[in-house]
Amino acid sequence: MIGSLAALVLGTLLYGIYTAFGAGSVQLTDQIEEHARLHKLGIAHSHQGQGRAVARGGHSHASHDAMNS
Repeated sequence: MIGSLAALVLGTLLYGIYTAFGAGSVQLTDQIEEHARLHKLGIAHSHQGQGRAVARGGHSHASHDAMNS
């Protein structure tokens, strides 16, 4: 039982490594890098479609961090 559990964990780990660095990894995007790029363009947090990312006064996210009902 322990051997099969260890094989399952090892297989999952190897599959994750293959997914991250193998042949299919070309299609993956670095989400942090993409977000930083959008910040440089000024469109990272725009939800109104006007192209502005952040209010001029700072980096406040209060408007879309709270859930609207």
